Amino acid sequence: MALDEAALRRPLGDQKIQRAQLLHLIEIAQRPNVILQVVPFDVGGHAAAGGPFTILRFSQPDLPDVVYLEHLTNAVYLDRNRDTVEYLEIMDNLCIQAESPTGSISFLRRILNESYPQTN
Repeated sequence: MALDEAALRRPLGDQKIQRAQLLHLIEIAQRPNVILQVVPFDVGGHAAAGGPFTILRFSQPDLPDVVYLEHLTNAVYLDRNRDTVEYLEIMDNLCIQAESPTGSISFLRRILNESYPQTN
């Protein structure tokens, strides 16, 4: 998963909730079946800046990839090859531009410590 830094920095809820969400992301990112990469601000604009999307892949070879686009009042599923190929290319480019998975965990910890330090 590629996650834009803006989604991590935009305050939603109080600081306790923000901190808990970052801790949860750090925990999830350390699981062996999860790859999380943060796309930092210094990358500048990127092809996925227009909105989130999810690529659904299936283990059965006869099932095509599906791109899931969620909107305010509905969702769209794209399953034509020409559509999914374009989104796969965007995802590949995001993964190249983003922090590595290990670097992303460090990035999340930095945001956590800078913005939501532990208070007792």
